[in-house]
Amino acid sequence: MSLLRRSSSFLGSKVASIPGLPVRGNDRFGKALCTVPAVSVRVLARHYWRRTRSSTYPKGAAPRHLVISSAAASALEARSVTRGNPWSPPLSSVAVVVGRSIATMVDPAALGLTEDDVELIVKRYLQEKRDKYNAKFRVLSYHVKRLSEEPIGYLGDHYFLNVVLREKMVHYSAEEEEYAEEEYLSFFLKILPEQVPKLADYVREMGCFRKEIQLYTHLIPRLQDVTIGTKPFAPRAYLTKDEKLLVFENLKAEGYRMLENNKSLLDFAHLEVALKTVAKLHAASLVLEERTKQPIAKLYSGHLNENVYIDDETYVRKTNLDNAIKALCELIKRIDKYKNSDKLDYILGKFPEVIRRIYDFARPSTEYRNVFNHGDLWNNNLMFKYDEPEKTAPNSDPVPVTAVLVDYQFSRLAPPAYDVMSLIMISTLSSFRNKHLEEWKNIYYDELGSLLAQHLCDSIHPVEDLLPRAEFDESCREYHLAGLIESCMYFHWPPTPDCYEIANGADWFDESRKPEVFVRASLNGFERYEDYRVRISDMIMQIVDGYVLGDE
Repeated sequence: MSLLRRSSSFLGSKVASIPGLPVRGNDRFGKALCTVPAVSVRVLARHYWRRTRSSTYPKGAAPRHLVISSAAASALEARSVTRGNPWSPPLSSVAVVVGRSIATMVDPAALGLTEDDVELIVKRYLQEKRDKYNAKFRVLSYHVKRLSEEPIGYLGDHYFLNVVLREKMVHYSAEEEEYAEEEYLSFFLKILPEQVPKLADYVREMGCFRKEIQLYTHLIPRLQDVTIGTKPFAPRAYLTKDEKLLVFENLKAEGYRMLENNKSLLDFAHLEVALKTVAKLHAASLVLEERTKQPIAKLYSGHLNENVYIDDETYVRKTNLDNAIKALCELIKRIDKYKNSDKLDYILGKFPEVIRRIYDFARPSTEYRNVFNHGDLWNNNLMFKYDEPEKTAPNSDPVPVTAVLVDYQFSRLAPPAYDVMSLIMISTLSSFRNKHLEEWKNIYYDELGSLLAQHLCDSIHPVEDLLPRAEFDESCREYHLAGLIESCMYFHWPPTPDCYEIANGADWFDESRKPEVFVRASLNGFERYEDYRVRISDMIMQIVDGYVLGDE
């Protein structure tokens, strides 16, 4: 009997069951009613998380009926919390409230995940992580829960797949095998957001999932292979399916985490590690081309076609850029430096032209060497791993030692400077950036050189042969503007849904994309939220002073 179930027998608290939570697999406790007070769930879950590092459920606990305190049960609603994304729909699942946390359990089959898929995922995990190519195992149970009570991205839904398994031992009898140690694995799921049909259609038209699945099926594994011995720059994908589902290793279980409460800004140490990880991606791209004597565009034709900045009136994302330009121009009128300037009309006339240069930047360069660019380098797509606590000085901040880049839906072919300058501009304010820009460029270039020397040892000076420093510096100057435009594209969005003035019952997806609604929401954010006002003003002033007035 599992500890979770057994613990209720002596605590004797009142409980209320929630029927309908799905269980898959052949767990012998699957039909049991797990009864445990809410106050104990946190203690038991914490204990087992420490023990297994990868499961939020105790041994054997895959209940068909998940039980919580009756007080909490009376307040349950099957819905998602949408403070971060006005497009997120209610989920067809149960939100289980324990204390202040919410865990939403969903039916794996509803996401397109079958029992055979789970067994294949586990098999690939054992082969890749344990070098066990003939491992025999039995999946005892598995369940899927939503990653968090708030969406972490607009272009996909995110979940954890938790699996309980037991390896089969040839010398064990069936009875003995029942007492063998169970193992807990956790995986990360990224799903097409089909709960919002219009958003799903938007993502399909952009080809986001199709692109990422292509890259994780073909190109990314190849790049990881040619730079074997180097820490991976991307998570391992164990399953891609139907252009709408990807299953990755759970980086959190490997000690990685997203940087939170940092307002999407990176300090020097985090940006240094991030730049070195970008250098790994670019180095792998160059190594592959040098070894095959073929450009990536030919080796993997179509895999890196542009799907963000396409200058076509019929393209689904054209509205986004046009709305951004309208909003930014209205914000210019409210920045003290410009609102009473005799050059305001000139600024407003030329600013849209400068922003639209992003269409040219996003195309493969005909002047500089192109590499595989990540294309989406903002805070939520970086995960960091830190020094062990015993190696960190007392009362000091954790020190990042490595990072991985996630989400390759916007990847493209472009010069390295595009990724480098975008990462720096998106992650810093100008007051901090101006002090360290040259140092950060040196960090990236030195790391790129070190990696190329490691993997192209037949060349005496591989980095100077493939990306001369003078060429890199020149390209950084050119793509400086691209990075500034990207920073505006990421952070011009209204900071919270309460900025939008949309009637109850109206279609959020349609209404929020209307220019007048979006612009008004941005202005509301500018008026109400100082952090938003300071950041967007800093970005705009860098573009206006450097590329609008600077070109007079």
